[in-house]
Amino acid sequence: MRLRIDLHVLTTIFTLISSTNLQRSDASIKTVEEFLDTLINSSRYDRRIRPFFDQQKPCNVTMTIHINTISAINEVNMDYNTDIIFRQSWYDPRLNYSGTDWAQRSPQITLHYSLIDRIWVPDSFFRNAKEGKRSDITVPNRLIRIHRDGKVLYSQRLLLKLDCQMKLQKFPLDNQTCVVNIGSYAFGTNDLAFYWDESQNVSAIRVNEDLEMPDFVLSNHEAKYCNRTTATGAFACIEVHLKLQRNLDLYIQELYLPSTLIVTLSFIGFWVDYKSHPARTLLSLLSIVTISTQAAGSFTCLLVVLHLKRLFGYYLVQVYIPSMLIVILSFVSFWIDHKSVPARISVGLLTVLTVTTQSSGIRSQLPRVSYIKAIDVWMSACLVFVFAGLLEYALVNVIARKGELRQQVRFSKEVIGNRLAQVQFYKKEDGNDSAETMEALVHKSSSADRNAGGNASSHVQYSAMSNSSGPISTQANPLQQVVSAQPAPIAKAAKPVRDSAQFVDLVSAVLFPVAFIVFNIIYWMVYLNMQVEYVLK
Repeated sequence: MRLRIDLHVLTTIFTLISSTNLQRSDASIKTVEEFLDTLINSSRYDRRIRPFFDQQKPCNVTMTIHINTISAINEVNMDYNTDIIFRQSWYDPRLNYSGTDWAQRSPQITLHYSLIDRIWVPDSFFRNAKEGKRSDITVPNRLIRIHRDGKVLYSQRLLLKLDCQMKLQKFPLDNQTCVVNIGSYAFGTNDLAFYWDESQNVSAIRVNEDLEMPDFVLSNHEAKYCNRTTATGAFACIEVHLKLQRNLDLYIQELYLPSTLIVTLSFIGFWVDYKSHPARTLLSLLSIVTISTQAAGSFTCLLVVLHLKRLFGYYLVQVYIPSMLIVILSFVSFWIDHKSVPARISVGLLTVLTVTTQSSGIRSQLPRVSYIKAIDVWMSACLVFVFAGLLEYALVNVIARKGELRQQVRFSKEVIGNRLAQVQFYKKEDGNDSAETMEALVHKSSSADRNAGGNASSHVQYSAMSNSSGPISTQANPLQQVVSAQPAPIAKAAKPVRDSAQFVDLVSAVLFPVAFIVFNIIYWMVYLNMQVEYVLK
């Protein structure tokens, strides 16, 4: 404690003596070079000691930031690049020359950037910087200016890559908040304090009016203070919030108009003969493929928080609309005849493969996070719809084959009954006919329907007749009584069997689009209104 008081007294005496010597030698100084050499001479100015150290109060540093550009916002690495002009101002009483003749000659003096190493400057740094450097084009972009009252302005242009912890639950419908955190590396709050410079009622955060970004639009920013406590003490900070909106002009020219032309080309398929399944299917698939290719203590710090709103147009064109059209294409297969197996299988498989490939491409551009994102829900739902459409055709195919088998069996039974009735009628008319005559009659009557009933029904008829080798009983059975009522009866035509497969296709053609529309309504209502909470530390 005694040593600290003695150091304080010595510093005060040194400052008074230096000021007296500066005023005393002012008359002998003729050039500005001599004046600067005297002002920052190491014999009277020690850059190792901060301002106001002798008064035991912190040095207040005010700051402003001018944002020139924001670029390369990367969701995978969660960072972005920025080009800023970083200005700091503080008072150093050892550089006060208001009592000299030079105060009238030059109220402020701008120093060469090489002289920055000869005066004290704050040890401010960017806490969340991954990479950074000063701009040296064409010379080091550094400015230091000394005012006659001892105020020092230090400005430099910095190229930084800053960390930005993003929340991607609503990707690509999300708004992001990025932070620029500025703090002191060695001086605590008792030695150094940071403030935003708002003395002239001008925002401390200034943005280039021509600032443009490919995915985001900076719509708002806010500078604020924050306090941070770590294992080494409490820290102060400031925040800048930025809000972004999307510009769709570029996407209209490069995506909307070309995709509209491609969709219009796909409508030509409606004028192609519906029997030309390969032509219509190939035209539809080519349209889809074309679109799809496309030390312990307390430290002070400043924090800039950037709120970013993702521009949705790019993802609407590249992800949502193509995947939606692929799902709609899978619904078209419900209107194709279920007997056209190659066409329906091709549509089902290609839609499933396209959605799977598109989903894999999107995931490769995003970081591996543990929570579910909005884009994951969308692509999973699209995959479920197109896969369900493929399974629906498998069900329809099974139902169609069973229906055809039942219809064939029913037709065969009716043909056999018809032939038996005719045989019984002729046997009653001529009971003396031999078995050979009946066999010839059976073969003759069955040959006319051999194309419809097949050889199986003829063999069944012959087998039924050959089993009755003896004479026909004179007592007619119920079938014979019905047959005897009219000569040469003809069997009734088979009742048409209801096409269950076609009915399933019809129900699916209505149910699937309705379910997809309901999913879209729920999806957009949920994610457009969802609010993700940001916790900034």
